Amino acid sequence: MKKAFTMIELIFVIVIISILLSVALPKLSATRDDALIVKNSEYIVGIMTEISTYIIANGDSEDDLTKMSSILKSLKKQDRVGVDISNKSAKVKIGEDEACIVVDLDSTGTTEFLKTIFSVSTSDRICKMVQLFIREKDYPLVVRGRLIQY
Repeated sequence: MKKAFTMIELIFVIVIISILLSVALPKLSATRDDALIVKNSEYIVGIMTEISTYIIANGDSEDDLTKMSSILKSLKKQDRVGVDISNKSAKVKIGEDEACIVVDLDSTGTTEFLKTIFSVSTSDRICKMVQLFIREKDYPLVVRGRLIQY
């Protein structure tokens, strides 16, 4: 007599594996999204830190923000940043939103501000979560000018 699995035993095994996969896959997907949110939030905070440190160390700013931030330069090589030299700003692509967060260096007055401007019309979930994580109210940063007190 030959020993083998019956068709019903094989079907039960396939059903059990399918149930386990249906439970595990959404959790893995959520973990991936959480990692993207944290990574992109760290990029924005790092960009703001690098630019403000550059301005304080050199006493002046550049028109091209990628000259003041290695993170921006790296993201530009990946086509995830659009730099506007005339306005001293950079649009950072997060998720599917081409301008999820705009890093802007406002030099119009006697004080220089480093600001983040959030896209309000975004429908991308990753972009929205990064915006919530960063909190726009923490900015602008005063990086140069008459409002800085030592």
